[in-house]
Amino acid sequence: MAFSDDILNQCASPNTAGEKDLKTLWRMLRLMRGGFVRYLLAIITMSLSLSGFDTVTALLLKSILARAGLTGNRFAGLPAELLACAAAGITLLLLYALSFYVYTMEAKKGAANLQKLIYSKCMRLPYSCYETVHSGEFMSKVIYDCERACGIYGSRFRRILMPFLMTCCYLLVMFLLNPQVTLCLFGVSVALFLVNGAFIKPMQKVSRDMSCANTSVTEQISNLLSGMEQIRIFSLSSIMVDRYVHDNDEFCHKQRRMNRMSAVLDGLNQLFGLMGALVFIALGLFFVSKGITTVDRLAAIYLLYGTMSWNLLQVGLYLPSMASYLANAKRVFAFLETAEEPEIRPLADRQPADPDSMVCIRGLSFSYEDNSDVPPDNTPVSTPDDTPEIKNPGRRNILQNFDLDIPTGKCVAIKGESGKGKSTLAKLLLGLYPIRSGSIYIAGKPMDAYTLQELRDLIGYVPQEPYLYDVSITENIRYGRPDASREDIINAAKMANAHEFIMELEDGYETRAGERGNHLSGGQRQRIAIARAILKDAPLLILDEATSALDNRSEQLVNQALDRLMQGRTTIVIAHRQSTLEHADTILSL
Repeated sequence: MAFSDDILNQCASPNTAGEKDLKTLWRMLRLMRGGFVRYLLAIITMSLSLSGFDTVTALLLKSILARAGLTGNRFAGLPAELLACAAAGITLLLLYALSFYVYTMEAKKGAANLQKLIYSKCMRLPYSCYETVHSGEFMSKVIYDCERACGIYGSRFRRILMPFLMTCCYLLVMFLLNPQVTLCLFGVSVALFLVNGAFIKPMQKVSRDMSCANTSVTEQISNLLSGMEQIRIFSLSSIMVDRYVHDNDEFCHKQRRMNRMSAVLDGLNQLFGLMGALVFIALGLFFVSKGITTVDRLAAIYLLYGTMSWNLLQVGLYLPSMASYLANAKRVFAFLETAEEPEIRPLADRQPADPDSMVCIRGLSFSYEDNSDVPPDNTPVSTPDDTPEIKNPGRRNILQNFDLDIPTGKCVAIKGESGKGKSTLAKLLLGLYPIRSGSIYIAGKPMDAYTLQELRDLIGYVPQEPYLYDVSITENIRYGRPDASREDIINAAKMANAHEFIMELEDGYETRAGERGNHLSGGQRQRIAIARAILKDAPLLILDEATSALDNRSEQLVNQALDRLMQGRTTIVIAHRQSTLEHADTILSL
C-alpha cells in the first residue's frame, strides 16, 4: 500500500467537487510522477519536429516559386538545396518517431499508475462501503471512469498541447513572411477557437450524465450475473431485461446528445475552415496587387496556414472533449478521497478486563445505523443552521452493554435468533466496524493496541458461505498463509478432510475452483475454507454458522475437520445446530 500512500500525498485534494478543470488536469499529470517531464518533453519535441518539417517544406516551395521568376540559371544550387531539405526532413521525422515512442510509454505508465491507485484504494475502503454501495457503482468507477480519465494521458492532453505549440510555430514563421496576411488569417482562427470554447461546459455536463447512466447500466449487468439463479427460479427474465433496456436507453440518450453536440461542433469547424480559405484568397489577391507581398511568400503562407488552421481546429475540437474527460477524472479523484479504513480501531472507552481471558468484552453496544467513521453516539454535530443535533437519536442497537469472557483454550458457542448480533460480534472482533461504545481485549491487550493487520493475524475465520477465488485449490488454501509450502498445504487439506476429494478432481490441487468456488459443492468449499484456517494457525478461531447449509454427510466430514481445527485454540462458535453446540464448553444465548 506504500504506492497508494505516496501518490495520494502528492496529488490528493479535499475539495474535488468544486475543483477547477485546470487543477484536475494538473493532479492527473502529477500522477505520472517522474515520467511527467519525459512525457511533456516528448510532446514538445513532437510538436517542434512536425512543425519544423512543414516549415522546411513551405520554404522549399517558396524558393522554387522564387526561382521561377529568375531570368538566369534557375536551377543553380537547387540540388544542394533539395539535399539539405531532405536531410533536415528525415532528421526531424526520426526525432518525431523517437519522441512518439517516449510519449506512448509514459502515457501507458501514467494510466497504469492511476489503475493501480484505484485498485489499491479499493483494498483500503471500510468494510461498510462494500455493504452499502452497489458493486456496479464500483465497477463503473474502476472501469468506465478510470478508462476515460486515462484517455487524458493517451490522447486528449497531447491533442490540445501539441496542436497549440505547432500553431505557435507556424504563426511565427508566417508572421516573418508577411505580418499583415498572418494577422488577418489569425483573426478568423481565433473566432473559430471561441466557438469551440462555448461547447466546453455543455459537453462536460453531458459527460457527467453519461457516467451516471453508465453506472446504472453496470449495476443492472451486475444484478443479472449475481442473481441468475433467482432470475431463473422466479421467472424474472423479462423484468431484468426491461430494467436493463431502460437504463441502456438512458445511456444511449445521453450518448446521442453528446454526438449531436459533436456533430454541430464539427460542422461549425468545417464552415470556419471554408471561410478561412475564402478570406485567404481574397486577402492574397489584394496584398499581391498592392505589392505588400509576393506570390512565393503567399504560397508559403498558404501552405503553413492550412496546417496551422487544422491544428488550431484540433485545439478547439478537443477542448470540449478534454473537459468531458476531466469530469470523469473528478469522479475518480472523489473516489480516491473516500475515507479509508484506519490502521487501528480506536476504542470508545476502556473498562477493566480479565487478564486470563483470550477474549474480553465489556459494555459493548453497536448499531449499523452508526457504523461509519463519524463521531460516537450522542456527540453533537453541526447542522447547516449551526444548531447542535444528536447523531442517530432513535437508532436500535444490535448489541447493548454486552459482556463476554472467553478463557484461553476454551470454546464458547453463541446461539440466538437472526438479527440478534451473532455475526455482528464476529465482524467487530475482526475490526470490520468501529466500536462506538464499550471495549474489546484480545490476548490481554486492548483492540487499539493492535493494527488491523496484527489483529486479523490473531484470528482464523470460517464463515457460513466461504468465498473461493477462480484460481487453483492450492492458491485458495495458500491465502491462509502466503509463504506456505506445498507440503504445508497438503497437510492442512488432510486435516480438513479435503485431500481425498481434491485428489479425485481432474487436475488435483491445480483444479480451478471457479467463480465463487462454483465448481465445488458446499461441503467441499467449506472444507477448503477450513484448510485455509488451519494453514493460518491463528490462536483465536471464529466459526460463523460453518455447518448450517450442509447435508448430514458433509456436516459430519466438516465437523471432523473442525474438531481438529479447534484443538488448542480459543474458539467462538456461532451456530444453531445441536451437533455443533455439543463441542462448546459454554453456550451463550443472545
